[in-house]
Amino acid sequence: MTKWLPKDLWIVIIGMVLLYTGLSFIWPFNMIYMTQELGMSTTDASLVLLINSGVGIVSSIIGGLIFDRFSGFISLTIGTIILVLSTASLCFFHGFPFFIWNLWAVGIAMGMVFSGLYAAAGLTHPTGGRTGFNAIYVAQNIGVAIGPLLAGLLAKQGMSHVYIGSFVFAIAFAGYFFFFFHKIDWKSERVSAETKHRKKGAKREFPTKLALCSFILLLLTYLLCQLPHVQWQSNLSTYMTEIKGVTSSEYGNLWSLNGALIVLGQLILIPVVNRFKKYLLAQIYIGIFLFILSFVVAMNASVYSGFVLGMIFLTLGEMFAWPAIPTIAYQLAPKGAAGLYQGLVNGMATAARMLAPFLGAIVVQNLGGIKALFIGAFILLGCALISITLQQILQKKDQQDKAALKISVNQGE
Repeated sequence: MTKWLPKDLWIVIIGMVLLYTGLSFIWPFNMIYMTQELGMSTTDASLVLLINSGVGIVSSIIGGLIFDRFSGFISLTIGTIILVLSTASLCFFHGFPFFIWNLWAVGIAMGMVFSGLYAAAGLTHPTGGRTGFNAIYVAQNIGVAIGPLLAGLLAKQGMSHVYIGSFVFAIAFAGYFFFFFHKIDWKSERVSAETKHRKKGAKREFPTKLALCSFILLLLTYLLCQLPHVQWQSNLSTYMTEIKGVTSSEYGNLWSLNGALIVLGQLILIPVVNRFKKYLLAQIYIGIFLFILSFVVAMNASVYSGFVLGMIFLTLGEMFAWPAIPTIAYQLAPKGAAGLYQGLVNGMATAARMLAPFLGAIVVQNLGGIKALFIGAFILLGCALISITLQQILQKKDQQDKAALKISVNQGE
């Protein structure tokens, strides 16, 4: 594995595992803690999480801009300091309203650090291709698998222990970051070419209209895929537990299966993807069709094993589609905007997590129940197929126009 992953990328990968393990102590318990411990209504708690997601979107974009304009190390340093301070505050002040303020501060840190790590994953891999983004995606899911498991054990001793655990991992990430991340060659020719760190005489490159429209369609595709995907975490969980008789433990096991498949499945997926790693459109097509298949199975499932099969299809779809999205964004980013583009991609995923539970609940309650939710998912995924097809058409047209212009300039010389 070390043969195809450079040392700098390994630094980023291990950092993501530490970061997401610690953050996974917090997010699974937010709704439960606010409603059961702080006495907030479900509506008020949902509003807090909605604002938290909005804060994450803004901080992702700001983090990406700082990454591009100044340095990836500076952007990540700011996010890391905010993370340590906010998780430390959370240990001591987790009553009302301090918990809310601290949660929003953690959201700011998450947005800045995530966009920075994803941008760093693209810049530290020799080709900036799918391999680097797939590695960081797997690292994130290792954290998802470990964090909630450890947090569940600490939660038996009280929520204060959970927040102490999150702080410990924040300190571990900060120590690792300040010891290892400065070893990344942030001033290399490649990083300097992709991000303009206020170099004298450096001119910022702007995207063409075709490239900008292509990127907007890519973000739209990601949103259209994420909105149905998040239903498995929100409205489908209620459907499974309240209507189909799935226990909370069984539902939790579905996500354990999700994490295990993502990590262990790489042994099978990597050789498959390597055969057509240049064909990112095909990978996204496969991912979307697997998402559709997961909803078909879930819609017709009457026993727990049916939902297990649906989760397997959903996870396989993730493994094909999710790493391909930031890879295309990296290809589309003009010189000096690699961080910004990854920040926007990360912000789009956050927007989906913010909107999906709310929109799904409206569909279920007002537009025909759970069947309407499934139909809505199929419509969104169908639209995603159309938007990613149009995106690729525009991207290829833009590449052809740039190639023709380059030939014309060379001939003129």
